[in-house]
Amino acid sequence: MRWPATWVCSLSLAVLGCPEVHRPGGLADKAAHRDALENIPNRECSEAEHAMFCENGKEDSEECLRRCGE
Repeated sequence: MRWPATWVCSLSLAVLGCPEVHRPGGLADKAAHRDALENIPNRECSEAEHAMFCENGKEDSEECLRRCGE
């Protein structure tokens, strides 16, 4: 009888993380938003715009994706 209790407890702990992942602004929501921004065709950035919005660790920022489509 210990195994069913162990499985129920394990599944309960796994499900408790779901609201954080699937809520608006959660991990899955942010990933889907980033994927959608990457698929929007944008114009090419100039070197100055690319340096301003997409360099120094800002390659995955929303501003870089929106302006340069990278």
